[in-house]
Amino acid sequence: MLLVSEHYEPSTGATAQLMSDLTNDLVALNWRVTVLTATPGPQSATKARPMVVRLNKTRSGQEVVNVFSKAVRGTSFLISSLKWCLLHSRQDDVILIVSNPPFIGLLGPLVNILKGLPYIFVFQDLFPQTAVVSGLLTASSPITNICQWLMDYICKKAAKIVVLSNSMKTKLEQHVNQINTITVIHNWAIEQALPIPISNNPFAIQHDFQHLFTIQYSGNFGRLHDLNTLLDAAVIIRERPVQFVFIGGGAKQALIDKYCKSHSLKNVLQLNYQPRDVLPYSLGACDLSTVALIPGAENNMAPCKFYGILASGKGILLIAKKNCDLAQLVLTEKIGVVIEPGESEALAENLLKLSKNPEDVQAMGMRARSLYKERFGRKRSTLAYAALLQSIQ
Repeated sequence: MLLVSEHYEPSTGATAQLMSDLTNDLVALNWRVTVLTATPGPQSATKARPMVVRLNKTRSGQEVVNVFSKAVRGTSFLISSLKWCLLHSRQDDVILIVSNPPFIGLLGPLVNILKGLPYIFVFQDLFPQTAVVSGLLTASSPITNICQWLMDYICKKAAKIVVLSNSMKTKLEQHVNQINTITVIHNWAIEQALPIPISNNPFAIQHDFQHLFTIQYSGNFGRLHDLNTLLDAAVIIRERPVQFVFIGGGAKQALIDKYCKSHSLKNVLQLNYQPRDVLPYSLGACDLSTVALIPGAENNMAPCKFYGILASGKGILLIAKKNCDLAQLVLTEKIGVVIEPGESEALAENLLKLSKNPEDVQAMGMRARSLYKERFGRKRSTLAYAALLQSIQ
């Protein structure tokens, strides 16, 4: 297998860590794996690890939130990957292309035409729909129409398409006629919390919130994530013993900064992305963990943090439309609470109520962990990828 992923270890981003897990597991299953990535780092391979080719070596490795800079770097990665594939790919290679950036998918048809290699395209989110929902593109603009045509072309030429949820599959089927090529393979927990009560959690103790009812948002502060509802709730209950912890970074970092400054929020703690070896402690340093989606995002993406929350045995605070698949799963399985975007007062009321009922919160977490073991997991997803690759080899 030849994996093409702009993001890879040692990057701390979710896509990077997921793809690192996948390739290491495939090597353990006796697959010969080569990775093309733009992430700086070591390039050597061992028997237990894939060969990693680091393209765009001048890249700083720092997170880029500027859209234009992302496009430039993504284009450079596309060109470098195409050159490498034309010179070094083998006739028995199957290419797995990850849709960050989305137009990296153009590599698939080009290599298929020029070298006859089949490819699988993995949608991390559905583009250009997510760009429209986030406001980067307008629904009927010429650029949007061109992007949609390109994505349709990439899908139609692909041997297989992978999406991360059933709702993404349903949404994609509205645009792609080759329904049989679409496969749902869920992401998995990159890491999970150690079973340590928050009162004894060294991460919580280090940052001095071990005795407070804590709501955590860990991961990317992206354009598709509804932080306003969460921050408005923090303002409403800023005098109560409830702690909001934001761990990560992204496009909406400035929004958090603005709220903290404007409202002098003492109940909001901001921390950078944590190293992978710290995640078992940081993920457990809360009572509830948050997934927050702006309206329209719920069917066009599948937040990977969801799996880490389940595996960590934490109750879920989901901010999303209640009629979406994810919300219905949370409600049906009783693994958390669901709040519609904009309903900050209802959120504040629910948090205060839950802060006084720790047994209910703990029960949500126990059910979440059981659900993860029953329906999700890294091994289950790896075997699904391996079977899919084998089917087109």
